[in-house]
Amino acid sequence: MVERARALVPRLRERANQAEELRRLPPETVADYHAAGLFRVFQPARYGGYELDYGLTQLRLAAEVGRACGSSAWTLLIAACHSWIVGMFEPSVQDTVWGENAETLIASSFSPSSGRGRRVDGGYVLNGEWSFSSGSELCDWVILGTPLEGEEVHGPPRFWCLVPRTHWEVLDTWYAEGLRGSSSNDVRVAEAFVPDQFTIDAGLLDGRPSPGSAVNSSYIYRLPLIPFFPFNIASEAIGIARGAVEAFVEHAAGGSVRSNPTQQLRLSETCAEIDAAEALLLADAREIARVGRVGDSWDPRYVAKVSRDLAFNVMTCSRAVNRLVFAVGAHGMQRSSPLQRSFRDIYAVANHGGNNWESKGLGFAQALLGGGQGR
Repeated sequence: MVERARALVPRLRERANQAEELRRLPPETVADYHAAGLFRVFQPARYGGYELDYGLTQLRLAAEVGRACGSSAWTLLIAACHSWIVGMFEPSVQDTVWGENAETLIASSFSPSSGRGRRVDGGYVLNGEWSFSSGSELCDWVILGTPLEGEEVHGPPRFWCLVPRTHWEVLDTWYAEGLRGSSSNDVRVAEAFVPDQFTIDAGLLDGRPSPGSAVNSSYIYRLPLIPFFPFNIASEAIGIARGAVEAFVEHAAGGSVRSNPTQQLRLSETCAEIDAAEALLLADAREIARVGRVGDSWDPRYVAKVSRDLAFNVMTCSRAVNRLVFAVGAHGMQRSSPLQRSFRDIYAVANHGGNNWESKGLGFAQALLGGGQGR
């Protein structure tokens, strides 16, 4: 899969400006992803998926694709991870999603604006709008974090509903400077009935068996869902930062950097920061695979550490890109500049609430100071 992703990099780089102009992935990129099987890395094997290692897969793919186009990396990881989530739902739900078309893609939104659900006999009825559903125009289903009527919203809802395309529409709302090509539009739902089996309490998916793990044996369907989800929104920072380095080096080839030790040190420090951030997350990913395979319980301090490391990675890579942007002057201000695009994209990644350093850093400190063992 890494080799297939690497082979796509020249084409994705050529289409990066097109993705920004379209505000979504070019159709050719979507077709390339399908042909390479990249959307199916976390899909259950029962439907032809690969069930690859969680964490390591996002890091390795994003490190390649993100070099060429941050929006292309973001959309790939977001779309692919939803197969991991649906793999935790009841087996009958998975059959409904993939039984007729194993290539079916799923979107998500965990940012309800006016969206709410109300309890009815046999399920829930959803109405309203949800924000920032990346790549939703490619998808036939959407997972919606759903607060119930009368419930105050404090952070992402832990009650999730899976809704077919016949019950929602995409609103053309994504006019952003960073990750412009990710088509992170809003979706609107009107009187959508969601049966009970198409809902799940994400808070209960904390490392214990999930409904789907009865038929999907891979450890990835028994992972803590909410704290480990940010691998899908933080890994892109590494690839974007590496793309910035490549753009800077190309720019420096015809400039004065070769004779400027200060600029050379900027480059060296930037590369060291990116390498360090990647090494930190790779170590976490390998430990996740080890613990997941042997079936050990999850120490809450380690879970908090993973959340901390993911946010720290984004903060570190943002600083690294920032250092290079301030080293190239006005040449890096053109919208078509790969370095400028990296700058805008990585700050869009950093502004995602799931990558917030203050929240994740405090969470780790509190877990460490609180001590204790548990799931």
